[in-house]
Amino acid sequence: MLDQTMMLTPDGVRFVAIHPKVVETIRGWVERGSQSREAGGILIGSYRGDHVEVSGSTVPMERDKRTRGLFDRMDRGHQEAAMQAWRSSGGTESYVGEWHTHPEAHPSPSVLDRWTWDRIMRRVREPVVFAIGGWDSCWWGIGAGARVEVMRMLSSGWDIV
Repeated sequence: MLDQTMMLTPDGVRFVAIHPKVVETIRGWVERGSQSREAGGILIGSYRGDHVEVSGSTVPMERDKRTRGLFDRMDRGHQEAAMQAWRSSGGTESYVGEWHTHPEAHPSPSVLDRWTWDRIMRRVREPVVFAIGGWDSCWWGIGAGARVEVMRMLSSGWDIV
């Protein structure tokens, strides 16, 4: 288990803090083998000026679609979790992004991932954090406008691609 917050940046000016429990949640859902399926959920956190703090996440739920090459977040429980975070934090925490897994060592975004993210970024005003977990590393990006930038790690944690 990670014992410190992971710090990421796309440009050395904006920063994203990822709490250890979020990293461990993503790691815990990565599957290996011929029957492996993608998993995913939303990222919950807060915006602090140009910076993002990711403090929680949801996990796959009953109505979500999971196959070897697809995770489709369909269960309303993800939205309910974001609304609960909003209410319990007095309006400071909410949806800040998406995570999912790929059944591979070092994941990278697929064409479908980028298409899905583009649709999300058109609906959300704030920057959106995206994560793809794999066996040995996790790909992290942040999207704003029409562009997703890869983030690099500033502090120790799960290897980043």
